[in-house]
Amino acid sequence: MSNKIHHWLNLSTSLAVILGMVFLAFEIRQNTEMMRSQTRDSISEKQMMFSEWVATEIDLAAAIAKANAGEPLAPDEGVMYAYFLAGVWREWENSYYQFQRELFDRDEFEPRLQRWRASMRTDLARVNWLATRQNYAPAFRAVVDEIVAEYPVPDELRDDRVDETAVP
Repeated sequence: MSNKIHHWLNLSTSLAVILGMVFLAFEIRQNTEMMRSQTRDSISEKQMMFSEWVATEIDLAAAIAKANAGEPLAPDEGVMYAYFLAGVWREWENSYYQFQRELFDRDEFEPRLQRWRASMRTDLARVNWLATRQNYAPAFRAVVDEIVAEYPVPDELRDDRVDETAVP
């Protein structure tokens, strides 16, 4: 009889372990979904912050408009624009990192890449990128470098005349 009891105890212990593992897997899945939600919310909040800066900082909006139109920037506008781009690229780098960690899926991330391509269409954005690209993680840098390579090289870059210390 004690052999039978021992068998049932082993069986019930095994079932308890299996149920515990199923419960743990369920909890991990819920935690992953919560992390995805929080990550997306945090990145969206940062993007809204950048939009707010442009909407409320008249000088920044003017500098961005001039850069997008290909007009030359005054020295103070150039610094403002360079720091704005540095902030944007840090947000992009974070988004890419989250994508690599599978907190964004391909369908969510692809529209971001399209926006990145549109943002890098101006010569001045590419000049700033090429001058500061070493400040970013290699995997992210490779993605943006690929985007930059889709555009012709601006004249001021043809002879390696970019001053890599000119912008942040």
